[in-house]
Amino acid sequence: MFFFRLRVALMGAVLLCPVLASSQSIVDSLTSNLDIEGMETSFNPELGLATASGDVRIRYGDVEILCGRAEYNANTGEVIAREDVTVWKAGVTYKGDYLIYNTNSGELSGHLVRSSMPFETGTFFYETDDFETETRMIDRVDGQDTIFTTHDSANPAYRLRARELTIYPDDRIVMKKVTVFVGDTPVFYLPYISQPLRAELGYRFTPGATSGWGAFLLNRYGVIHGDHTLATYHLDLRSARGVAVGADFLSLRHEENRRNMKGLSFYYVRDIDSSQTRAGGVRVPVGENRFRINFQHRIYLPGPEASTWYLDFDINRVSDNHFYEDFFFEDFRTDREPDNQISLVHTDPRYVATLMTRFSVNDFYRVGERLPELSLDFTRRPVFGSKVFHQGTISAGIYADALSDLEANELRRLAGASAFPLSPGDQATFGSLIGQPVAAAGLTPAQLPLALAAIGRRADEPGFGRIHTYQELLYPKKLWGWLNVVPRVGLGLTHYEDISGRLTALNSRTRGIAHFGMDVSTKFSRSWSDVYSDRLGLDGLRHVVQPYINYSYLEADQPASFPSIDRLSPTTRPRSIDPAFFTAVDDMRSWNVARLGVRNILQTRRDYQTQNDGAYGYSNSSDTQTFAWAGLNTYVDVFALDPEFSRNVSNLYNELFWNPVPWLSIWSDTQIPLTGDIGSFTEMNHGVTFMPRRDLWLTLGHQYVSDHPTFADSSLIFSRVYARLTDNWGVSMNHVFEADDGTMEFQSYSVSRDLSSWVASIGTMIRDNRNGLQDYGILLSLTLKDFPQLSLPLDIDPNPTGRGGTQ
Repeated sequence: MFFFRLRVALMGAVLLCPVLASSQSIVDSLTSNLDIEGMETSFNPELGLATASGDVRIRYGDVEILCGRAEYNANTGEVIAREDVTVWKAGVTYKGDYLIYNTNSGELSGHLVRSSMPFETGTFFYETDDFETETRMIDRVDGQDTIFTTHDSANPAYRLRARELTIYPDDRIVMKKVTVFVGDTPVFYLPYISQPLRAELGYRFTPGATSGWGAFLLNRYGVIHGDHTLATYHLDLRSARGVAVGADFLSLRHEENRRNMKGLSFYYVRDIDSSQTRAGGVRVPVGENRFRINFQHRIYLPGPEASTWYLDFDINRVSDNHFYEDFFFEDFRTDREPDNQISLVHTDPRYVATLMTRFSVNDFYRVGERLPELSLDFTRRPVFGSKVFHQGTISAGIYADALSDLEANELRRLAGASAFPLSPGDQATFGSLIGQPVAAAGLTPAQLPLALAAIGRRADEPGFGRIHTYQELLYPKKLWGWLNVVPRVGLGLTHYEDISGRLTALNSRTRGIAHFGMDVSTKFSRSWSDVYSDRLGLDGLRHVVQPYINYSYLEADQPASFPSIDRLSPTTRPRSIDPAFFTAVDDMRSWNVARLGVRNILQTRRDYQTQNDGAYGYSNSSDTQTFAWAGLNTYVDVFALDPEFSRNVSNLYNELFWNPVPWLSIWSDTQIPLTGDIGSFTEMNHGVTFMPRRDLWLTLGHQYVSDHPTFADSSLIFSRVYARLTDNWGVSMNHVFEADDGTMEFQSYSVSRDLSSWVASIGTMIRDNRNGLQDYGILLSLTLKDFPQLSLPLDIDPNPTGRGGTQ
């Protein structure tokens, strides 16, 4: 069997002499690098027509054509291919019975053409009766009577049939007169669809029903305006709450930082029943016109490229203090009272300078205002190239504590409340005000004046001008080659002017700050290189022991009745004893404390994982291939002077983790009281994430706190389970149970079905808010695997515990 090649450019040169003058232009046009191979080839110079048949292969630039028969017309530049045609063009394959390729324009057209095209998260496949591309770079593809799917199968589980189809590669697909088929059954008809190929764009809808919303259908459509603005438009229908509209605009320049730079958002609800509540508690009446306006954005100066100067905006205007609770419950749990601030920031390797103003926009939120504040934070750097390091901060501003209307009314009520007896809620409130537990019988005679004074200080909305500075020198030193010693000496000053609030005859005040600290630590290690266990993820083992002492003495007198604005917040965690990182400036009081502890780390080798965790005194990279297999940090604070309570010793803290293999993770954070002093309490947080089989994943955890001065006792048990029953079916369950009062706070159940290209899920959830209030709902999820923007999310209330430390 022989093949014949017809190189059109050479044929033109050979036939120049015998042809007529009128054919000269035809021959001259055949100067392209067009190769035609086949069992039989021929060329007619008078017609400018080249033909080939039998296993034809045609090459032209980056285009290659395989077919049974082909013709090339030099007058039009068209290659007409027939019989089992395959065309490779611009990295895309086209197949059909009849295709025409124009070498001059790059246009490709044909009949019964099958092809595919990649997009951001997968590939779609189509078959069209009449097919046409317009340009050499395939900027547009047009088709008539087209079948479309993302299921790579001869018999796709679903498909869309469009009378007209236009594809703009890397942009969008436009379909007209669309019928949706599941198998061979038509289930839906749409007159028009414009579906962008970016995962966040296009149409998305969420159906379901909850007790607070009734039946609902949440609709959103994403589109890109210009070359850098991602817009998402919302139209939400809730049978129990009414109609809502909204729009979100995000600059794609800040796409990677969208957690903080969310752009501009509007959302408006005409609420037909604003009395419903999800979280329980006192419900303040609100109107029917409810909304939020959020603006989180960064502008680089002079811009638009990133620079060392930038302007940050964080503006949040809300119609009422129940809006997030009713319509954006996840935001309500994480940041129920958002700030309003504008900051001008300049960064330098030596410092960060910030001019910031924080102000009150929503009178139902309490705000510590800064009108404005200028701060300069110095990074830790050597002094004049010596071995002595410096770090510090300077700030100056005008500060005020703007109470919410609700809090001001509550403080006035408490000021007139009778001390004996107190309701349980008032007891907890008084206790938080004075930082001490209140007995069941009510305030003691000694506690009553303290509580009333605290109420008065807050009700007077304190304010002042303040200048604060703290500068510290450090001298890291290694003694005897094994003992790390870092002495720290710091001096500071805080000056208050024009003080307003419940302080008699005190208009200004200056207090000095003096600090001395010493960090002492060392490390011992032992290695066993022959220890190996594939099941436990061990490839060698090294035990690192790091005993340490962090001693801190601070002299910073502050009257107990001072009207603090930058104040301490209640927490179960130990306070920082490093003044350089102590942000509650107004509550900084003298202390004398030594933190004694020991870290135990078990390390092994890994060839695929990188870690960096300074909290445990190690830093790993892909070069060292060292992995922290397990660790335990045990420490206690010993007080000569306790700034909050009158303790001699703190709780005993233990922080444990064990991550032996990717499918097992165990953590345990505990603190156990060593004395019965005020401020001592018990806290235990444990959890395990476990994948015992490839088809089963579960998380179990327990969070326990008892006898805390301000937090109520709690014994919270939570679980998350996912089981894959078969290749196509799966179930998941979430539970949160409060054992202290026997309440199942949250439970959800869902069943999912893999439909080849789609995953369908249906689920239900119940939340018990106590006080006789329950929130429940049923939700539907449909997710197209290769087109996630066509998904309907099942979980509109993720992370039901709303607590950390569960991963």
